[in-house]
Amino acid sequence: MPTSQATAATVTKGPPPRYIFTVSTGRCGQNTLADLLRDHLPEATVAFEEPQVTPVLPGALGTLERRFRRSFVETHELLGRGRVLTAFARADSASLDRFGRDRIAWIERRMAESGARVYIDVSKHFIHGFHIPLSERLTDFGMIRLTRDPVSNMRSYLNRRKSFELDNNPPDSDQNCLRLAPGDLSYGELYLWIWFETQLRFEALKARYPAIKTVDLTTPELNDAAAIARLMDTFHLAHGPVRVGSPKNTNKALGFGETAVTREDVESYERFVARVPQELISRIPYLRGYDVRRAHPSAEPAG
Repeated sequence: MPTSQATAATVTKGPPPRYIFTVSTGRCGQNTLADLLRDHLPEATVAFEEPQVTPVLPGALGTLERRFRRSFVETHELLGRGRVLTAFARADSASLDRFGRDRIAWIERRMAESGARVYIDVSKHFIHGFHIPLSERLTDFGMIRLTRDPVSNMRSYLNRRKSFELDNNPPDSDQNCLRLAPGDLSYGELYLWIWFETQLRFEALKARYPAIKTVDLTTPELNDAAAIARLMDTFHLAHGPVRVGSPKNTNKALGFGETAVTREDVESYERFVARVPQELISRIPYLRGYDVRRAHPSAEPAG
């Protein structure tokens, strides 16, 4: 376990609290994973990209309320965006530690409210900066790496048309494992970069804390009861029979359509991966034996 300083616990008396964080890019089944864990682990606190902002006011007033609360109440920094990304990119350890302490205090309040001794964080934001102060301050943490095929992941984000900069630091930041000039990358390649970067940060954190428990889970395994049971068993989380359903497609539910990989997407991956040093590629287990054309044999023509 990490030997760094522990946080001052505010949760109720009982067994030492445990913390499990998900390492993912997003758009890979996090919502499905969170629901599965909630359904099977009622005594754990499972947080999906929290704190969320749920406006009370209607219409345009609700939009203004959301902006206000994200700026001053359920802030970007508490979620893991905003100045957390800036502090990570600048190696501003003092600011990063301050944001980490605020995040831990929020987590402990959630645990105290529910009386839970296990907190499971399902969020792409952990590995974007919080992984540094939280791993240094928490004495018992584990990680779930949730991985989707990189090209499908990229296409899902392109369909969603989200702001890349809202959730990610620049690809050329000195703190990155894979540093690339953002001006040389297409919009799709930015999402390929964060896929690679997420994998490499996980490997670096795992190497730094070799005693922690980790589980690898792929998006298709969210529909595999045995894989979900193995995840919970690895972390010694008591559960009954595991039942899984169909993974949620939040893009489709929100009107963004299915994720249909095109031939241009496959070619974008091939151009991108040619820029990545082989030594870094070799660190990523998912890519061992990965052939993008074999993975997407029926990719639709571009256009």
